[in-house]
Amino acid sequence: MSEPFRVSDYMSTPVVVVTPHSDLAHVRRLMLRYRIGRVVVIDEAEKPVGIVTMSDFVRLVAERFSSKPLVNIAVADIMTRDPVTIRDNRSLREAARLMIKHGVSGLPVVDEDGKLVGIITKSDIVRAFAEKLRGKFKVRDYMEADFPDATPWHSIYYVADLLYNSPVKRVLVVEGERLLGIIAPSDIAFLSELPMLAKTRIKPIRRFAELPKGRMGPVYSYVMLTAQDVMTPSPVTIGPDEDLALAAQLMLRHGFSSVPVVEDETPVGIVVKHNILKAIAGV
Repeated sequence: MSEPFRVSDYMSTPVVVVTPHSDLAHVRRLMLRYRIGRVVVIDEAEKPVGIVTMSDFVRLVAERFSSKPLVNIAVADIMTRDPVTIRDNRSLREAARLMIKHGVSGLPVVDEDGKLVGIITKSDIVRAFAEKLRGKFKVRDYMEADFPDATPWHSIYYVADLLYNSPVKRVLVVEGERLLGIIAPSDIAFLSELPMLAKTRIKPIRRFAELPKGRMGPVYSYVMLTAQDVMTPSPVTIGPDEDLALAAQLMLRHGFSSVPVVEDETPVGIVVKHNILKAIAGV
């Protein structure tokens, strides 16, 4: 990609913002309303001081963060402070390299005074890639061959732990060698049960039933959400020899952040937006 493509050409504006004193229930509502994966935290001078992403909500579940409801947790308690920013006149290649270097999915865009004027995300760079770089890269050269997987019956807590700790931030749901579905952070962050998941311990349901040898006695059942309850079934896939720009187009067309790579219905990898960034950054 040639350098004339600037952050200002692809950034999103205006930006959905909150303050450090906002509560997480408000943040979650904003994410749902605007279908976004992050909000920028600003101070009184309209300068970015933090950022909250869907991964922060996944962490609430993975770590059983608090017994407090989301409305009682302040943004300041969970936000990533002092976010990496970029000027609006910089190149998309520089934006991609910054995201890779710092392991982030979005950069608040600031003007010469440090005030927030927009945000550039992996999705914006994927859009530029799909438009400008067709036929230049193959899927197999950039896909992730190592990816976390789970069975349909693994618990949501197990899945949340995989999501939070894996750099891929996706979990493929498999049965044998066959791909059944995929789970993204949004599948957990936007669950209607999320306010309870972060604070609920698994409690058994007690009932009386027939035991071995014909006796009657108490039987305990443990009920919890599993991978198959939250996964996206039969996800869109791509082959390893396809054009990487096609993977970018599929992400944009379907609103996904990843595309599983399969051969004969067997998952062999996954393409995520980070892989598109690596191609555009030339690393």
